Amino acid sequence: MAVRSVLSIRSSCALAISALLASGCSAGGPSFEASQNDIVGTWSNPKGARLVIEPGDTFRAEKLPEVVAVQDGCDQALSGGKWLLLGDHTSVARTSDPQGSAIDLRPSSRAEALACSVLAKIAKDTAGINLCLVEDEDQSCAGGDLLRKVPPARG
Repeated sequence: MAVRSVLSIRSSCALAISALLASGCSAGGPSFEASQNDIVGTWSNPKGARLVIEPGDTFRAEKLPEVVAVQDGCDQALSGGKWLLLGDHTSVARTSDPQGSAIDLRPSSRAEALACSVLAKIAKDTAGINLCLVEDEDQSCAGGDLLRKVPPARG
């Protein structure tokens, strides 16, 4: 009977660890190759972060530090700037790729662009396309940090 208890505890622990690992990797779903048309628009999340990706190459943002840790002084710098859509094999670019799985958000000031840039990883889950804002591409987001596209207003 003691052997069954030990096996049961081990099985329970293994299931719990598997669930934790799966939940940490699943927020946002798998990477998604989006077009520029897919990403243009307003994105927000329940924490009040808001990102407006405009046609061309500019963005405006509010409360991004609510969802991504940034260096001191970068919160104001990230209130607006330029964006680039990056393909899977693009590391340094001056223009956007036609499709990509990440968006490089850069402040307008050249000095701040190096220190304050943020990456928006593009993914897709059952709720649709979402953005995960990170400083380093190896980082991930919790479900509540994901930005989701706001449907256009009807009127």
